[in-house]
Amino acid sequence: MIAEEEKFLEENLTRINKALFKTLPKKEISKVTEAIHYSVMNGGKRIRPQIILILSDILNVEISNDNVDLIAAAGELIHCYSLIHDDLPAMDDDDYRRGQLSCHKKFDEATAILTGDAIQPLSLEVLTSIEDPNLNDETKLKIINLFARACGPEGMVEGQNRDILSENKVLTEEELDEVHYLKTGKLIEACVMCVCLIKKDIDDITIKKLIKFSNKFGLAFQIRDDILDEIGDETKIGKPIKSDIKNNKSTYPSILGIEKSQKKAELLINDSLEILNELPFKTDKLKFLCELVIKRNN
Repeated sequence: MIAEEEKFLEENLTRINKALFKTLPKKEISKVTEAIHYSVMNGGKRIRPQIILILSDILNVEISNDNVDLIAAAGELIHCYSLIHDDLPAMDDDDYRRGQLSCHKKFDEATAILTGDAIQPLSLEVLTSIEDPNLNDETKLKIINLFARACGPEGMVEGQNRDILSENKVLTEEELDEVHYLKTGKLIEACVMCVCLIKKDIDDITIKKLIKFSNKFGLAFQIRDDILDEIGDETKIGKPIKSDIKNNKSTYPSILGIEKSQKKAELLINDSLEILNELPFKTDKLKFLCELVIKRNN
């Protein structure tokens, strides 16, 4: 049974999954399109699109809910593509994702590569296809640019590159922060920024505070991920734990220990909550998301 305060997350999830399904090509076209459906519609927390829906509601943006949902779907598609490629043997070499076989294990490596390659431009295609009287072409281009930069050579791809290069090395805490800002944080930041772009007359101070919030939230999310990879329950996480240890990667627990890592994540979430308290909006739903992230077990 869903707690009353969590109902909005389930309602948002229904919207997100409906929008995602709407964006996908027909499953029956080929093995690649079958793999797209398999990889995109396989559950997940949908944290990135949740942020877009929640923040759009908080700011009372002028575009329609259906188009907000499509922007949220575009952000999640980028995340889904990255997970497929992250799981490949040449990357993190994970056999399971979200409780089921990874794309390359369910199909094959070539299909997984092509599936990721197909999903990434699909996200941008979705954004170009949005039509709304309150979303002009200039703003649409800015949103496309945001997502492209978040997943490009100065964003997610570089984060993954540094993650691979860090194997068998001991990173400093600052270096690890930078890896995860690139690999995880920049897409979360883009999800926040795209909502700021579609809100008319939003002031620069509010935008700066929301960016700061996204950075702290994103890093806390990643630290908790690292902790769960060490001590989590595989049945809840949906994939084997200790994969980072297997690949001899620097993680927050390996550098700071479990207790100090959790403390760092909690401090980041406390900072996030303080930023939300400074905003002239009703931010209860974002605050609830913050609490959920720090306590999550999957």
